[in-house]
Amino acid sequence: MRTDVEIVATTQRSLRHRATGGLAVRQTGPTTAHLIGTAATPLGGDEIVVRVIVDAGARLTLGSVAAMLALPAAHRPDSSMRWEIEVGACARLRVDPQPTVVAGGAALYSDIVVRIDPQASVDLHEYVQIGRSATHRDTDAAGRWEGGLHIDAGDTPLLRHRLALVMPEVGARHDHRAAGSVFRYPDSRGDDVDAVSFAVRAALAGGGSLTTALGASAAITRRLCDDLEVRSVAAGAAIGR
Repeated sequence: MRTDVEIVATTQRSLRHRATGGLAVRQTGPTTAHLIGTAATPLGGDEIVVRVIVDAGARLTLGSVAAMLALPAAHRPDSSMRWEIEVGACARLRVDPQPTVVAGGAALYSDIVVRIDPQASVDLHEYVQIGRSATHRDTDAAGRWEGGLHIDAGDTPLLRHRLALVMPEVGARHDHRAAGSVFRYPDSRGDDVDAVSFAVRAALAGGGSLTTALGASAAITRRLCDDLEVRSVAAGAAIGR
């Protein structure tokens, strides 16, 4: 199944949106919308494309009402999801959907392609977990996720990042079956590393930052990203005093 979603935010009128396939869009506030599943997707062979356009000066907060579950089909295990995002000058965009869970035997390939004006403000959150159960250890049937971030500010490349996630082997020292990432622009803060919790914020040369965390569940990686953010704010306040 092919799913296409388009959401357009402008300063001239309310949100415009359309969707076909396994997702729908519900406007939940003047500048807020949520993705809603209307069919089981992604299954093996499915393709999802979400296009988001935030015109100059507009605001949009985009979430989802439930986690997305990637499942294998009888004839093939892999599916794909692609985000195409454009953010205009002085616009603000926050994308923070519920986690993606990749079930046993499934493989999901995700790409987020973003083009933002240098005067825009963007927060992008992504959380992924391999396996529906935190105690699942069947590595032969485990799922796989691979995701990429391709972000430009104007004509300046900001970020080219790819991460692959699989179920850890039995007996592995760390149970890192989930990953979380938060991209922020602009962000002038420096690097910050929490080696104990496997979380890091990397300052980007062109401006902005990317926070990534690994853990045993999507909920844990979200908490690790949030904790690193709180610690960074507290440290900045202490320096200011």
